[in-house]
Amino acid sequence: MTRSFTLLLGLLAVSCLIQVFGLSRLTLFGVSPDIVTTFVAAISVYTGQRTGMTYGFAAGLLSGLLSGNIGISLLTRTIEGFISGYCHVPENSHATMTQKSRMLYLAIVLASFFGNLVFSLFNNPLGESLFYRIIISGALTCMMNLLLGIALNKLILRKTLSE
Repeated sequence: MTRSFTLLLGLLAVSCLIQVFGLSRLTLFGVSPDIVTTFVAAISVYTGQRTGMTYGFAAGLLSGLLSGNIGISLLTRTIEGFISGYCHVPENSHATMTQKSRMLYLAIVLASFFGNLVFSLFNNPLGESLFYRIIISGALTCMMNLLLGIALNKLILRKTLSE
């Protein structure tokens, strides 16, 4: 196994633990920020769609085992990796840091919205209307994850990607 693969798997496990035991408790109108979606989107943007789907599947398996929703979590995280992989920026591209950041933010918003859409279609623990679950909680999830992604990009990714 390569060093980056092991590092990404370790970071994925840590992000799943933070999500399930920490961030899932911080809710606003029944919606919490999702660090795993942000992480899967970042992996998909920088490594590609297939790798993003693979890490999405692994994230879904791990977070599903920790939370008790294995099936829906597997499906949601794999779709998030697939959708955000459309924003892939090849390593040898001549994209600027601003362009790479914009693609990351777009990937986070798309992954958050479509992940929330799939999750909302199959799971309704609070008995909310479909409109509320898709539109209101979807928009709120996208905004929370985008803020998380901006913080991640400013604090960590910008320094490592510029090298």
